[in-house]
Amino acid sequence: MSEPTSNTNNKSSQVNEVRTLIDTKPFSVSARVALQLGRESISSSVTAILELVKNAYDADATLVRIRFHGLGTDLPRLVIEDNGRGMTMDDLRNHWMVIGTANKTKARKTSMGRVQTGEKGLGRLGLDRICERTRVQTVSPKSNEGVELDVDWTRYEQAESRLEEIRHEIYGIPNLHRDPLTNSWVEFPHGTRLLLDVLKDDWSLESLAELRAELSLLVSPFSAPNDFSIELDTGLSNETLDGIVSLPPFVLEAASWKVVGNIDEENMVEITMTTAGHQTEYHQVAVAWNEWQKDSASKPFCGPLRFEFYFFPRKEAMIGEQRLSRTSVSQFLDLNQGVRIYRDGFRVKPYGQPNGDGDWLQLAFKKTRSPEGVAQDAAPGAWRLGYHQVVGAVFLTKERNPALSDQTNREGLLEGKAFAHLRVFASKVVRFFELKHQEFEMARKRTKAVELDSEEKAKASAEASADAMKNLTSLLEKLRQQQSTREADASGGELVNLLASTQQLLEKAKVSAEESAQAAAADKVKLEKQKNMLSNLASLGILAAAFGHESVDWAGNVVKLATQLDEDVIAKAWWISEAEHPVVQQKMKFLVSESKKLRKFAQFTLGNITRDKRVKKKDVCLRRAVDTVFSAFREVLEGEKNIRAEYPQHGDYFVEGYTMDWESIFVNLIINASWAMETSSPDERRIRVEIRTEDGFHIVQFDDSGRGLDAGTEEFIFEPTFTTKLNERGEEIGTGLGLTIVRAFVEEHSHGKVTARQKGELGGASFIITVPISPKAPKQNTP
Repeated sequence: MSEPTSNTNNKSSQVNEVRTLIDTKPFSVSARVALQLGRESISSSVTAILELVKNAYDADATLVRIRFHGLGTDLPRLVIEDNGRGMTMDDLRNHWMVIGTANKTKARKTSMGRVQTGEKGLGRLGLDRICERTRVQTVSPKSNEGVELDVDWTRYEQAESRLEEIRHEIYGIPNLHRDPLTNSWVEFPHGTRLLLDVLKDDWSLESLAELRAELSLLVSPFSAPNDFSIELDTGLSNETLDGIVSLPPFVLEAASWKVVGNIDEENMVEITMTTAGHQTEYHQVAVAWNEWQKDSASKPFCGPLRFEFYFFPRKEAMIGEQRLSRTSVSQFLDLNQGVRIYRDGFRVKPYGQPNGDGDWLQLAFKKTRSPEGVAQDAAPGAWRLGYHQVVGAVFLTKERNPALSDQTNREGLLEGKAFAHLRVFASKVVRFFELKHQEFEMARKRTKAVELDSEEKAKASAEASADAMKNLTSLLEKLRQQQSTREADASGGELVNLLASTQQLLEKAKVSAEESAQAAAADKVKLEKQKNMLSNLASLGILAAAFGHESVDWAGNVVKLATQLDEDVIAKAWWISEAEHPVVQQKMKFLVSESKKLRKFAQFTLGNITRDKRVKKKDVCLRRAVDTVFSAFREVLEGEKNIRAEYPQHGDYFVEGYTMDWESIFVNLIINASWAMETSSPDERRIRVEIRTEDGFHIVQFDDSGRGLDAGTEEFIFEPTFTTKLNERGEEIGTGLGLTIVRAFVEEHSHGKVTARQKGELGGASFIITVPISPKAPKQNTP
């Protein structure tokens, strides 16, 4: 059969090619694929066993027994058996022996109403990770006799073999009533038994303990199925490891806080934070996903789900009238800490391992970066939740969250948009808790401090008064005794009054000194933290100064050389063809333009840190500060980012402060606005700055047409380390310091106030800065 193809043109000729169909052939698969999907993909025998347990659950088993035999000998064996529905011959051939079978891909339910956990049809290949030979024995209630499949996994190591060429023996067997380990008769009416010979791992007590721990975490402790149990028998008569695998003792009622975040079917996000100990609740009302997480999508790719976690400060706690010691709470957390993911009641590894592995929300990393105590005079927003303080889980279902699928190796979910949205959601729920919990604890600390202060002052005053009265009484008694022996005179009464007055003054001075000492101690802590932050900022200033000094000269040289090249390269570069001249000229002009931008920015950086701007507090004209910054950024904003800027061209609006502060304020706002407009259409990118005067204040309104603020973040965005800038994986990439610096400069140096609105007049975020008019400023010249 022949067919003409499309004409192919070239400079020399036009050829009409004709191709002839010779044959059709499918791809063939090497036998080694089984090894790559088994022993080379699944990280451990423990993971492989967990997959087999989940298969038993899918088969409607109520009990799975995992029995070892002969550990420490030359012939170790493992038997995994369940009382599920078993398999018929057709089931074995058409499903179990078909790799990647699709019978579980849809979220259909079993006859017992269970949602099946498997989806890829690859779990059985994990047997190759555990042993060299597997015998599958199974009996279905539909059959009078059983079936046995004998698989020698070493046959797949033959490089020249094709997968379909390796055949395995299938036998008919009467029943499964003979126990393979004891040869005794057992009741086994239906189910599946796996006999694993020549185990590949050395199962030490440590690895057996790991297996039991993983089995205990396999089923969600929040909503564990009550019709499914797992039994482990090591064959070593070990009382600690053998027996029914029970869930670790769960004492969630003792938690200080319970936090629940939901994404519902209507793509609405809601967060509730409660504490029984203080009858307090914080609630973020339901808000649409595309308002809660700007620029992500109209709905979350992860689908509707629930995130629930409990906070424990690792101290003694109460459950009703029962008191739990700190040791008991710590033991509970050591077994359960972390944030795990469960799908249809079964754990998805490796997220939230109690040993700290699988910290997918980076709780430990964030805590290391910000180790402040929740109420130890930490800056608002600085406290972070520790991995060791939380017990939590995200609950998924196969039906509602189809985009969150497993990796082939069963070691996590596929990293895509769905998982990124899941991480964003969980991280923001945690951040909501961190901010509210710190706010709550700081308020408690202030209230407690006032109460204790009043109580201590009253006690000290009473004790001092008692001592003073005792001394005065003794003194008066002595004076009376002296006067009784001589003529009374007026000086005695005057002396008594003078002593009483002096005592009162001394007591007042003492109280004032104590109060001053306490205030000084608190101020010292606060000033030390401010000094550390200022030292860091000073270091950045030194680097900026060094960059400015050096790069101004470098940029000048680049501009000079680029201009010379632009003028000479076409005339003198004889090897450039005439057809290439426009392209070369365009590139040379781009080089000149970019080098000029570099020089201008370096000059702005250097000019911004001059002594006059950073040391001398004076009257600053807001309009001139705005103009200076926008002039420095004009080419970048207009030429590269297509952002149209509108700001006052006339008027003198003077406030008290530092010129560098106000230029830094507008730089920060511009940078944030530029980031917020990255996904906007170039024709819609706008920044507008308006300045007006009302009742003795200048009001600066900064609006952009970007993504706006995420709903509910308006009260948090000025806090240190709080950021809404995320990368594609849903991880924080912003420093969270820009707007903190803006607020500090406005409030501390110019005695003003800054607020934020989620959506302003241009559709994006809006910042309102209100600053008193400088009392020393000349008469305002405003339009």
